[in-house]
Amino acid sequence: MHQRIRSIIAATATAALLVGGTVATAGTSGAIFTTNVDGSWVNGNVYGSAGDVYLNGGPRANQGCSAAGLPDDDYYFQVTDPSGKELLSGYGPENGTIRVRGGMIVEYFEGSHDTGVGRCATLTTPNPTVKLSPFGPTPNPGGEYKVWMTPVGSYACDGSGCGGSFGFFSSSSKTDNFKVQPPDGGDGD
Repeated sequence: MHQRIRSIIAATATAALLVGGTVATAGTSGAIFTTNVDGSWVNGNVYGSAGDVYLNGGPRANQGCSAAGLPDDDYYFQVTDPSGKELLSGYGPENGTIRVRGGMIVEYFEGSHDTGVGRCATLTTPNPTVKLSPFGPTPNPGGEYKVWMTPVGSYACDGSGCGGSFGFFSSSSKTDNFKVQPPDGGDGD
């Protein structure tokens, strides 16, 4: 009898660990993209200046407005070098908060970045794009950057320091790399 109870307890504990592991590694679905001010050039990846780069949560061109959309939540964003080791912008709440509903960015608040009007805006549903600059120059010789977006609840910074890449973890964040061409059109050297 005791052996059977131990077997049931062991099976229950194993199931609980499996369920917990699945939840912990699920990550954030959807995607983010860089774009221009009006959202008409999605995932262009190469921009003429830092001021030309805006963020949206999708969709790609010729797809529905919530295609590849992020889950409904509030998010923080940051800009780093491609490896995520050097922070080039403010981070966490310093950049403000982006609200996603129905797979689209619908609000940007508590921040000082400029916004544009995305291609999916209607009279009843706003769809702002969020300007990523100001951010510093990348140490990457090809002019490459990485933008991160993470749910506010997954952000990990407190008075004692930050976890992950300045409070953002790959497992719960979405990223998109982009390039800014140097003013002379060179390769960044």
